[in-house]
Amino acid sequence: MAGLALTGTPQPLALPPALQGRVRAQAVRMAAAASGVLPREAMREAVYRAIGEALAPQLGCAPAQLAVQRRAGQAPQLLRNGQALAGWQLSISYADAMAVWACTQHGCVGIDVQGLPGSASTDIDAAGWPAVAALYLEPDAAAALTGLQRMDWQRGFARQWARLEAQLKCAGLALTEAEDRPAGWRTGMVVTELQTDAGPVAVAWRAPAQAASG
Repeated sequence: MAGLALTGTPQPLALPPALQGRVRAQAVRMAAAASGVLPREAMREAVYRAIGEALAPQLGCAPAQLAVQRRAGQAPQLLRNGQALAGWQLSISYADAMAVWACTQHGCVGIDVQGLPGSASTDIDAAGWPAVAALYLEPDAAAALTGLQRMDWQRGFARQWARLEAQLKCAGLALTEAEDRPAGWRTGMVVTELQTDAGPVAVAWRAPAQAASG
């Protein structure tokens, strides 16, 4: 995990009892660069190092032996000495100067952090965000935004979008319009929400297929 240009301060995320012992999750707050710009690649390296330092004791190895492999259109893969660790699932998300990650050996996991889609001066309707919500959010999530105005709508949208992205990652699905998703795709998921200064965080976890069916 060489090439680190930013320093990240990790902090465990407090998970509910249903996820404890099943999911490991952490937020990584980035220190501001001298330029004030936080390059995404540098953020990735800081997060990958935090993941290695957090998981190395559990895996009985040095942090330098662990790496994260990015895969286009797929969840990132945890590696040890260059080899994929079978049975481990990893999920990572970024917002502003914060990143969050979650991993599990027990089933599937997805995590997402979302900032607000605009500012207090943003005209949400003119920006088209309600149309995005109607197309992509599940009907129950879209309905939760009904009646909200201005910043309350933005906060509600960020919360629902974080939930959606976490659930899609957990299910191994790409973002599509709601009507194009398979029936029952969220069945069996446990979803928890947390609040950070970068925005709402959602963690979705589903037990292994055998355990779920049993």
